[in-house]
Amino acid sequence: MIQFLQHNEINKAKWDECIDNAVNGIAYVYSWYLDVVCSNWCALVLDDYQAVFPMAINKKMNISYIYQPFFTRYYGLYSKNEIDTVIVNQFFDAIPKQFKYIEFNIHESNVPGNTDLQLKERSYQALDINKPYEDIFNNFKYDARRTIKNAEKKLRIIENIEAENIVNLFRTNKGKQLKDIKDKDYDSLLNIIKTVNSRNCGISVGVLNEKDELISAAFFIKSNRRIIFLKGSANAEGKENGAMYLTINHIVKNNAGLADLFDFGGSSLEGIASFNHKFRPKNYVYLQVKKNNLPFIIKLISNKT
Repeated sequence: MIQFLQHNEINKAKWDECIDNAVNGIAYVYSWYLDVVCSNWCALVLDDYQAVFPMAINKKMNISYIYQPFFTRYYGLYSKNEIDTVIVNQFFDAIPKQFKYIEFNIHESNVPGNTDLQLKERSYQALDINKPYEDIFNNFKYDARRTIKNAEKKLRIIENIEAENIVNLFRTNKGKQLKDIKDKDYDSLLNIIKTVNSRNCGISVGVLNEKDELISAAFFIKSNRRIIFLKGSANAEGKENGAMYLTINHIVKNNAGLADLFDFGGSSLEGIASFNHKFRPKNYVYLQVKKNNLPFIIKLISNKT
């Protein structure tokens, strides 16, 4: 039986045990991660937490809706057992009718058959690192290998840098291109990093130039045999000297054979995907789902179609 549970009704110990043992578990959907990005998330739960379906909810103009928070890739169905279209459809059918608008992403293992959902393909890249490092490195594209070797001659990697330094560097550089991210979202990113670190599954990496100045910083989550590149950026000097190439190579080298995947965290954006493909990862396709049952006048006012 699938139940809809409000936030205060969820047994978080059982929830996290489900994600630990899910065939598709990922860091974004642990209860402690959900608590940071959406304090009032709710969920659909099958039986005694055999499968779970998190939903980030909000309300506007007194209308409840489901959305995808920043710094998460997707939600959808997470299960201890094999996932098929039938069970995915059952969960979507169980979403309460009070949610008049839904727009979020679902895990690539989720393939819905509902005809009333609008579907849009999105993608991310991930690299198989469950093999010797030398084999992985030798498969990088030539220009990536050359950039890494040149960067090693003049740059220095440091770990365990302060969360504030990662967020500030991201905000100062990459953040200028991301107009949708507000002050509260940077606060959320800072809280995510601190929360992940408190769970002993965070990796913070910085790159210093020859003057010991921080020119690049990045944060990674190690969970479910996967290393996820959450967020990172480099300043102009860092970009020119291959600091991010050096960072990714450092993480891959230190975790080769100890995890299954290095997850680049995205992206469907051509420029980011082009950079990621320098490391020859596999492309994974997942779906954005959308359903709009808003009253006609609200559709006009909110520009939601």
